[in-house]
Amino acid sequence: MNISEIFFQSSLVNIIIFCWIVCGIYNVQILLRCHCKTYIAVLSSLFFAPLAFLLSFSYESLVKKNMHKTKIPVLWPIVLVSFVFMSIFYVLFVKINLIKNYTEQLPLILAIFNMLLGIIFGVFLAIWLKKVSFFESTIVVFIISLGNLFLKDWAEQVFSYGTSSAYFVVLIVSLSFLLLLFLSLGGALGYLFFGESRFNPKISYEFFIGLRFLMSKKSSEVVSLISIISVVAVMISCAGMIVVMSVMNGFSDSLRSKILGANAHLMVLKYGNDFSEYNKIIDQTKNIDGLLSAMPFILKEGLVSSDKNVSGAMIIGIDVDALSESSHLLQYVSKESLANIKDPTKIKLLRKSSDDKEIYSGVIVGKEMALDLGLLVGDLINFISPAGDIGPTGIIPRAKTFRVAGMFKSDMYEYDSKFAYMSIKDAQDFFNFKENVSGVEYRLKDLKQTRAIAKEIDEKIGGYPFYVRDWIQMNKNIFSALQLEKIAMLIILATLIFMASLLILVTLIMVVIEKGKDIAILKSMGATDPSIMKIFVTYGLSVGTMGAFLGGLLGILLCKLVEKIGITIDADIYYFSSIPVLLDYWEVALVIFAAIIISFLATIPPSLFAARLKPVEGLRYD
Repeated sequence: MNISEIFFQSSLVNIIIFCWIVCGIYNVQILLRCHCKTYIAVLSSLFFAPLAFLLSFSYESLVKKNMHKTKIPVLWPIVLVSFVFMSIFYVLFVKINLIKNYTEQLPLILAIFNMLLGIIFGVFLAIWLKKVSFFESTIVVFIISLGNLFLKDWAEQVFSYGTSSAYFVVLIVSLSFLLLLFLSLGGALGYLFFGESRFNPKISYEFFIGLRFLMSKKSSEVVSLISIISVVAVMISCAGMIVVMSVMNGFSDSLRSKILGANAHLMVLKYGNDFSEYNKIIDQTKNIDGLLSAMPFILKEGLVSSDKNVSGAMIIGIDVDALSESSHLLQYVSKESLANIKDPTKIKLLRKSSDDKEIYSGVIVGKEMALDLGLLVGDLINFISPAGDIGPTGIIPRAKTFRVAGMFKSDMYEYDSKFAYMSIKDAQDFFNFKENVSGVEYRLKDLKQTRAIAKEIDEKIGGYPFYVRDWIQMNKNIFSALQLEKIAMLIILATLIFMASLLILVTLIMVVIEKGKDIAILKSMGATDPSIMKIFVTYGLSVGTMGAFLGGLLGILLCKLVEKIGITIDADIYYFSSIPVLLDYWEVALVIFAAIIISFLATIPPSLFAARLKPVEGLRYD
């Protein structure tokens, strides 16, 4: 199944999720207007949202028509926002295609795009509708989700990773919820600053009263305790997210550097086995900007054996004369070993045998292969090619003896146990390639230019029968798994921050109940609903911000500690001897920012409840 089909199916899943959410929220609103019990409304929406919505809507419209007037959301601003959002997306990402050279960073670019436009359109909806407009935001996201169905061909062109439905489901749903989050954020900000039918950014006395509520000695001990627990919960959640993201970054970066250290960035291959025009291909492409090196290679599978063991191997023929200082081989293969395969008479024998005087071609093997076969430099090793000569009984495997010219260690077990390098001439003779090669490999200055350079090379060589493969395509499965795992971990840890922010919500609800009299007095003195909201937003945001910054500091300290002490792991399984940590301060700032945003959104429901409290209700029993 190709990427376009997977993307289409994942978009359908996203549509179903947001259809469920929209129907569920509308169903709760209808049932509460009909004086239904809250738990019935919530449970029916959770498990039977579309069906419950249809039944409740029909009940309110037909049976209760004399008691309630059915309320339908104002659709004009919703449709307008959805249309403008999709138009901007189409122009930037489909028509102009601004991300053609940054496809690897596409998820991050889309996330930033959703955040920016989410805030802008959220503010617009709040000003138009004169409310926070959370429900309207969910409808906007649902309509935009419908538009994703028409992007399957675009997805085929731009997505570097993604080999399973799970990756795209997680990615699309995450981006949709991110858009909903920032639409809600924009709606809350819009109502706070424009809720008085004018722009009022002042928050002077509201900030003072909010801090007074937070630090008041007369506050309930229970409320104070929950506030402290809220700070600690947000702190631990942020620290955990920073540590996990840093470890994931370390794994991804280290694995990528090791893979790219042992493989080409780009390869030109040819359909068939008669690739003899490699010198012409190199001449046509060597002057392209961004290329470090280009050289022919041979890559075939075979068997290797010694007196002690037998193993499978990937046999690679390299042009030693074409190696430059930028070659990836020089990162883990010594120049002495390369000189030995060029001139086998220079090979030093570490132990004597009866074949010492006979000249054999040199080969460089991985450290793990040498340990498995019990080899030292100068020992003899037998190579067997399954694709041999045809004899009277069928295909006879071709076998040849080589001398170990050197060893390499890339710290990647799969490579160190399977790779063997020989000169390209020896590989041509051994595999009977004559003057042919398997392909031409390229090294690049900047990996971000991979797709652009690959396209330019393809244009230079004229396409069929030649084709280009880049490192992203060659390692798509493993990097897709890493991307999916990182996104999944982010969702899980973001959920922890969300759960911690619920404590802020509970704290604010208790503060609103406790400060009912104060709210009533403020409203009777002329305080507006947005002003009351600003007071409690200040209270909750102070708690969330304190926890977020303490969590960021704790996360950085833990990462530095893990990096300095080191936690050892089994290198045969994970390719690393210790847990790698790559601390990205931009990601730390993003975690702190996300925690503050989620904390801010958690303050909106109790703040709205406080703003709508009538003065007579607050003063009734005083």
